[in-house]
Amino acid sequence: MRKPNPGISVPTVFIAAIMMLSSGCASINGTSARPGGSLTYRVDFEPRPGTVVCMGDSLTMGYMSVGAPYPQRLANITGRNVLDHGVGGVKSDHGVSHIQNVVALKPAYVCILYGTNDCISHKDFDVRRSKENLRHIVRTCRANGIIPVIATIPVINKHRGMFNGNVTKLSQAIRDLAMEEQVNMIDLHRAFGDGSKHLNPADGLHFSNSGGNLVAKLFAEMIR
Repeated sequence: MRKPNPGISVPTVFIAAIMMLSSGCASINGTSARPGGSLTYRVDFEPRPGTVVCMGDSLTMGYMSVGAPYPQRLANITGRNVLDHGVGGVKSDHGVSHIQNVVALKPAYVCILYGTNDCISHKDFDVRRSKENLRHIVRTCRANGIIPVIATIPVINKHRGMFNGNVTKLSQAIRDLAMEEQVNMIDLHRAFGDGSKHLNPADGLHFSNSGGNLVAKLFAEMIR
């Protein structure tokens, strides 16, 4: 737990926190807003030196992406040591089982991009379960002094486009989670639009070169 700023009284900090939670607002790109009209939702502004770990599935690993995986691009933008913990084909429950391994590395930030494989499950998609998996990852980071940054799910094209209803539901659940837990968020679902520019045209699921750049840029805005 961080110590209160000695220049601010504890009651003042407490009252400010209650006002933020009750209003459902936080600073987005320097302005007060709700997570719904912007591509980034920032709550934690404290600069934090150190390693960044990127957790997720094949979107993080870089499978079928055009060009370098986004964690490598993130390292280039920020100048930080960025570790790619993406594993192809996994769902959000993988993050639950893997987060303690990440915590052991003592990173400054954890970038979280799970949910695409949850959404394309034919029979067992459960938006509430996926949301709670992500909540567990976020809370475990926070409990260990790590700043989590969570992302909504990019749109899907081509033959998997039938699952975009699930993608929309889970993305909204992640926005809600960002509000409930007051956690930094990037809104890839909104940023990717119809996906025509940012998805690999070969499969309509993984990132094009511009898509990888966009993901890295938005995560970089959350890391100071």
